[in-house]
Amino acid sequence: MLIPQKLHCESVYNYNNQKSIAMKGRLYEWSILDENLEPKHFNKKIVLKIPFQILLNPELSLNEKLVLGLDFSLAGKLGFNQMSHTEVGKQLNLHSNIVGSCRRSLVKRGLLIKEGKKYTIRFDFLSMMNGEDLSSFDKRDLKIPYEIYNNNDLKTGEKLLWGEYNSISKGYRYYFAKREHAAKRLAVSVESVSNWTKSLHEKGLFKEYKLEAGYCTHQRKIKTVVFDRD
Repeated sequence: MLIPQKLHCESVYNYNNQKSIAMKGRLYEWSILDENLEPKHFNKKIVLKIPFQILLNPELSLNEKLVLGLDFSLAGKLGFNQMSHTEVGKQLNLHSNIVGSCRRSLVKRGLLIKEGKKYTIRFDFLSMMNGEDLSSFDKRDLKIPYEIYNNNDLKTGEKLLWGEYNSISKGYRYYFAKREHAAKRLAVSVESVSNWTKSLHEKGLFKEYKLEAGYCTHQRKIKTVVFDRD
C-alpha cells in the first residue's frame, strides 16, 4: 500500500500528472502510481478511509458517509471517482438509486464536484468542524476493508460501527469504549449501536466478544476479525 507524505498546501483537490493530490491545508505526495489502474473501472478491493470529520458530521446520512468515504479513498489512488451509480452500488452493496441520491445531496452541499462523469472531493475537512473545540473530539479515522463494506448482509450502520470497533481493535486489542461514545462518533442513537453490535456478533464479525459485569455496571470488550490478504 502506498503511504502518503503530508505537506502543507493552500490548494484544493487536484490531480496533476498522477504525481500529487492537493487539499486545502494538506498535500498528499505519491512516489509511485499503479500503472494498471483504469480510472473508470477501478475494481481493486481497496480499504475505505473515512476521516473523522466526515464520520462525526450529524448532517450527513450514514450512506452519504460511506459514499463520500469511497470518493476520499479513490482520491488517494486516482484523484477522482468516475464510477457510475451502478458501479459504486456494486462496490458498496447499495442500490444505484441510493448512490445517485447521496451524490446529488453531496454535490448540492458542495462536498463533491461533478464534472461530466467525474466526481471529485473539493473541500477542506477542517472547515466541517468550524467553531468546535477539536481537543474534545476523538479524531480517529475509520478504515473499512472490502469484506465489510461489500457485505450484502450488513446494513450501512453496521459497516461503519465495525470500522469504529476495528479502528482500535485491529484484531488484537480490545475495544471497550461505552456505547454512548460509539454513538457520538457515528452521530447515531445508543439503541442503534446496541442493535448493530448484537447483529455483528451474531454474524461472526467479532473474534472475541466479552461482557464483563461489575458493581452496578457492565463492560463490553470486542476484538474484530482479521481478513486474510493475498
